[in-house]
Amino acid sequence: MKKIRYTSVAVATLAAATLASANNKVSADATNNTVITESARQTVQDAVSDAQNAVNSAQSNVNSKEQALSDAQGKAQTANNAYTTQQSKLIDSQKNLANKQEAVKQAQNNLDNAEKLAQQATPENIKQTRKNISDQQKVIQNAQGNVNDANTELNRAQDQLNNAKQKQANAQKLVNNKNLAKQDADNNVSKAEADVKNSGLNEAEQNVQKVQTTLDNIKKTNSSNESVLKQNQTALADNKKKIADLNNKIDAAKKNVADAQNNVKDKQQALATAQKALSDLQDQVAQDQASGAAGFFKAIADNKDNSESLREDAQTAYNIITGQPNAYQDITVEWAKKAVDLGQEKDSTSLNNIEKALGYYQHWMTYRDKYGLSHPSISLTAVAIAMLSSDFQHYSDEFNHPILLTAKYGPFYEDEEDISAGDVNPIDNWMSEKADIDNYIKDHPDAATYSFESNYPLTQDEWEKDVDFWNDKPVYIGHYTSMIKPGANYVGLAGNEYEIQPLMNNADSMDEITFNPNGMDFDSYQNLVHSYLQNVKQEDKIKTLNANVTTANQNLTNAQNAVKSAQNNVKSLQDNLAELNNSSDKINKAIADTQAALAKGKANLEFEQKQLDQANQTLADVQAKVGTKAKALDNAKTAQSKAAEALSQAQKALSGTEVEVKTAQSNVETAQNNLNTKNNDLKDAQNKLTALNQTLSNLENSKTNLEKAQKALDNANDEALQATKDVDAQQSIMSSLKKNKEKADAQVITATEKLKQAQSDLTVAQGRLAAEQKIAEQEAQKYNQPTEQPTSQPSEQPTSQPTAQPSEQPTSQPTAQPTEQPSEQPAIESNTQLPGEQKNEEPQPMTIQVTTKKGKTSIVEPTNSSSTQPTTKQGAQQLPQTGNQKSSSLIGLSFAGLLSALGLTKVNKKRKD
Repeated sequence: MKKIRYTSVAVATLAAATLASANNKVSADATNNTVITESARQTVQDAVSDAQNAVNSAQSNVNSKEQALSDAQGKAQTANNAYTTQQSKLIDSQKNLANKQEAVKQAQNNLDNAEKLAQQATPENIKQTRKNISDQQKVIQNAQGNVNDANTELNRAQDQLNNAKQKQANAQKLVNNKNLAKQDADNNVSKAEADVKNSGLNEAEQNVQKVQTTLDNIKKTNSSNESVLKQNQTALADNKKKIADLNNKIDAAKKNVADAQNNVKDKQQALATAQKALSDLQDQVAQDQASGAAGFFKAIADNKDNSESLREDAQTAYNIITGQPNAYQDITVEWAKKAVDLGQEKDSTSLNNIEKALGYYQHWMTYRDKYGLSHPSISLTAVAIAMLSSDFQHYSDEFNHPILLTAKYGPFYEDEEDISAGDVNPIDNWMSEKADIDNYIKDHPDAATYSFESNYPLTQDEWEKDVDFWNDKPVYIGHYTSMIKPGANYVGLAGNEYEIQPLMNNADSMDEITFNPNGMDFDSYQNLVHSYLQNVKQEDKIKTLNANVTTANQNLTNAQNAVKSAQNNVKSLQDNLAELNNSSDKINKAIADTQAALAKGKANLEFEQKQLDQANQTLADVQAKVGTKAKALDNAKTAQSKAAEALSQAQKALSGTEVEVKTAQSNVETAQNNLNTKNNDLKDAQNKLTALNQTLSNLENSKTNLEKAQKALDNANDEALQATKDVDAQQSIMSSLKKNKEKADAQVITATEKLKQAQSDLTVAQGRLAAEQKIAEQEAQKYNQPTEQPTSQPSEQPTSQPTAQPSEQPTSQPTAQPTEQPSEQPAIESNTQLPGEQKNEEPQPMTIQVTTKKGKTSIVEPTNSSSTQPTTKQGAQQLPQTGNQKSSSLIGLSFAGLLSALGLTKVNKKRKD
């Protein structure tokens, strides 16, 4: 048996031509040397049939899973609808409960008021209330009398108002009459003036007045011009003197500008020198501060004046925060260099946060003093461990002790550690756990003897006894007991300013280490910190240099301002000079104009004087002619004056009546307001009487009212209890429906996953069918090559393949012609020997007919013709897909068309493969 290599189309599925012959015989064509045996045909048919069955089964499974998913989605929708409906019912029942609870509250208030009233319903109170009623009735009688008096006063004021209005009407009538008389007098004056006007007297008088006015104006103008001329002449002399002075000042001001500019250069150099000195020092301080705690510890370790134990403690602390291997306890903290950002502002190793932690220690000692406890020593090693623990809260993704997370983050030092987070003093935060003990003691007074405060001072034995007692109690006091442990020593505190969790900043840590001989009292540690900060920050020197820069800046600014001031002074002086020169020109022109105006004024004055003399002569002539008409005008004007005086007196009288009416109106309003007040007093007294009567009724019926209030409260409580039960019932139903909803949702997810798997299985089965069909095709090509091609072939070969395997199979199809040819043939290796293959035997030709169903190939008995012309038919149906995979099927081929399309009509022994 030899190994044969076949080629196959990677994507297309070619319907395999399965060979069959009647009675298991072989017929041969003289021109064909290919032989296909019955066993080969059966093997091909079985493989293709199995693959097709697998596709059908996979398609059926997909359909089943699609239906299962649809059913699960329907159940899930039903469960969700029920859950939503129940939510509304629960909300309604909760609202009803709130209303009932409010009703209980109101009923309780009513009952409380009724109980208070019942307590007040003593015979003495009832008797006093009756007396108050009798007294109030007297008050009402007095108030009614006051109302009657106020009504009388209002009527009197109204009568006075009516009288005043009548006087006003009479005065108005007199004014009207006097006004008519005035109008008659005015008409008479107008008529007399018309008579005089026609005589030419007015024109003559007006002409005299006009000429006189003109003459006066000329005199006034001439006098004014003479004064202006003197002023301008004086101003011109002053300007000449000022111009000479300004020229001298301008020369001096220009020299000041040059001097000020030279001074600016000196001040610029002084500023640059001061700024450089400040910058150099600030750079050095920033460099020193950037090292933070590392620089602090290193400075102590390198200072040979310190004790050996202190230097050793500082070196250990330096190694810890810089992440050195085996820095302490033979442990290497793997995350130290990642978590610690040495010296940065928010890091626990920054100098500001080191100084801030001093306050935590001092605050802690105030608590320990209350318990009579010693002050623990400060260990630089413990301080460094506290810094790592604090920064770990920013580095890790959970808020916890690093010693408890060694499986995830690696080893950490063994110590007693307290951590805190938030914008609070960590000592207060830890000590606040004492409230758990206080609350427990409120409910269990016998526990007070274990309160840690029952003995002063607190001893280690007493502390341990109390801790043992609280260990099995429902309290959380681990940090609190750590704060007040009498034997605490060799501690370190640190804190950062990072955002640890959303809405929570700053992580603080206090770590206590044991068996460390290195330690110091707090004052010594504080002095070390402050001394180092003073040396590093150099605040006094920076302050001095800053002052130097500020002074140099101010000196430069002053020098620059002096230049500007000097330049502005020159410009101002030059502007003043230009203004004086311009003013002199204007004054010279004004003097010339004034002298010309004076010459013209004298001529005008002589002319107008002649005109005035002539106008006076004309007026005298006209006056002599007017005579009687002028006297009549004077009489009319006298009568007009008298009529105007009479009208004025009548108007004054009218004004007096208006004041009288206004006063009377005010009196009426006052009386009305008084009546309103008295009515209100009467109404208040009546209301008080009503209230007293109600109080008496309440006191007398207090027992009945109390019983009614108690009954109302009982009913409200019953309704509230029922509403509570309704809420509980609705909540129970809600919980049940929620479980159903979650179960239904889970079933949808499961059904979806199963459908995806079924679709994937279908794709695999379709691929297998394609492979089996292609193997059949290759076997047909290898051993069955007719010498002639079918009489007709399709004129075109499609370049694309169907996209899906049909899911339904018709029972029969006509014979089919291939409609496309594969374009690629990747190699497939197989060890299968084709049926009928003989090493030294030539295959014999035979004639068979092949028909195809949708997506399936079947065998048809051989025909009597040696060459059968097939017809083509093709069908395709789209199947579900998973991801980017597609399934495809290929149409069946007739035997002759298949051999012709594959070029296997002859066998060449030189090309077996």
